[in-house]
Formats: sequence, structure tokens, C-alpha cells
Amino acid sequence: MSYERILVCIDGSEESFNALRGAISLAKLLDAEVFVISVVPVGPELSSALSVFIGLKDTLLKGAEKILKQAEDLAEEEDIRLKTYLEQGEPYQKIVDTAYVINADLIVLGKTGKTALGEAIIGSTAVRTIGSSPVDVLVIPKERSLKLKRILVPVDGSEYADRVVLRAIELGKIAKGTLYLLNVIEIPLELFEGPGEIAQVKESLKLAGEEIVRKLKRRVKEEGLEVESYVVEGIIEEEILRIGEEKECDLIVMGSHGKTGIKRFLMGSVTERVIKMGNKPVLVVK
Repeated sequence: MSYERILVCIDGSEESFNALRGAISLAKLLDAEVFVISVVPVGPELSSALSVFIGLKDTLLKGAEKILKQAEDLAEEEDIRLKTYLEQGEPYQKIVDTAYVINADLIVLGKTGKTALGEAIIGSTAVRTIGSSPVDVLVIPKERSLKLKRILVPVDGSEYADRVVLRAIELGKIAKGTLYLLNVIEIPLELFEGPGEIAQVKESLKLAGEEIVRKLKRRVKEEGLEVESYVVEGIIEEEILRIGEEKECDLIVMGSHGKTGIKRFLMGSVTERVIKMGNKPVLVVK
């Protein structure tokens, strides 16, 4: 499962270069290759007669070339080689297409980006990249280094959660880290008629959550890692962020899909809100 070919997206912002530094540090640990892409979002506005006349597209292309040269210089300082790609078009499509072409197994994004080359990396580009990517996606916020000592893993009992835990175990082994397994019970009160029914549902979900984390906790221990587990009630993304802060976690590892049912799914709006609201790196396991 180790990452061997890492694709990093940069737009010239410090956030994107911070993501590159995180990708380089991970590549060194895994002896992986690093590829860097910068995308000039060529749309109708850049193809207009006015844009052609003033040379806007050429200006943006030269800017992207400069950005990629800066990436090469940074890699040289870190004593690592990388290959660069300059693309034109819809950013998320070019990111995903390039991931297919180079057979990447991880895409790395900065949490925010500037708009000089078009839409910021985070926002709809990041959401679309995560949704369309054939491989895992790591989002690193500004001024956050990538560490693997304390890893938070939200789990919901789905088959995807098992894959998430396997990925977290792999990363945890690199740094001899600790995994924090978290199952969140979120109950939409409007679906139930009275306190008695709500209490019964809560107890049922709590027992199910405890069984989920018990099995996964045993698996983590078998791999020789320290592990703690929690079953809590609340709004899923808020509890993920709260536990992440309380335990001073370095990384949150989440699944790209999860259980449906009583609002216990992980991907979709929950993952998007964890990335946008939080200040920790988030790895979305596909």
C-alpha cells in the first residue's frame, strides 16, 4: 500500500509550496518519486480577442513556468529530484488526468491558494479533485508541517473504514506513532417521537460503535502500534475536529465513502467541512 508516486499541485502561493514541502518530506520517508503540476485555467475569458491582444495567456504561462522552476529549486535544496508538468484547462481535470498518466498513487494539495492562475486550489477544485481522483488525496493547510506521530482515524464500520485503518497503520509505522480511533454517533432528533425512543437508539448505536472500535483497536495493536479509541455523540465533523485538537493529532485520515443510514457517513459534506473548518492535514483514502 505504500505511496510510490506522489503528484503535488502548486499555484505559486505559499500554501501550495508548503504542500510541496510536506510531499517531499513524505517522499523521503517512503523513498517515493515526486511529480509537480501547475495548471493555467484556460477558459473562454483567456481565449477572447482582448486577452489574446494583451497577451494574458502568455503571461500566465510564463508565470506558471516560473512557479515550476521554484519547485525544482526547492527540491534541489531538499536533495530530491522531481518531474514537472505545465497544463492548460480545468484545474481538477488536468490534475486527475495527470495522476492517471503518471500512475500516481497520492495527490497532494494546499488548503488554500491564490487566484492569479485561476481558482484557488482549495474550494471547488479540491472537492472535485477528491471526488474524481482514482487515488488518495492529502490536503495540507498553510504553516502546517506533515507529521505522523499522532493520527486520528474516524471510523463508521463500513468496508471503507477498514481500508482507512490499514492506510493509517502503514503511516503510523513509519514514525512509530499512535492511532486514535473515533466513532461518532449523530442522531437526527426529528426522526424520533419521544425521549424513550431516542434513548434506545442512542444505546444501540453506542454499543455498535464500541464493537466497531474494539475490533479495529485489536487490529492496530497486532501491528505493534499504540492505539486509543473513543465513541462520542455529537455532530460528526465537530467531534472529529474537537478530538483532533484535544489529542494534538498531526493528521486526520478519513474515508472517501462510508455508511449511510442515520447520518453516519464520512465522505461528502462531512469530509469537506473537516478540511475547510480544521487546521490539520487531512488524508482522504479512496
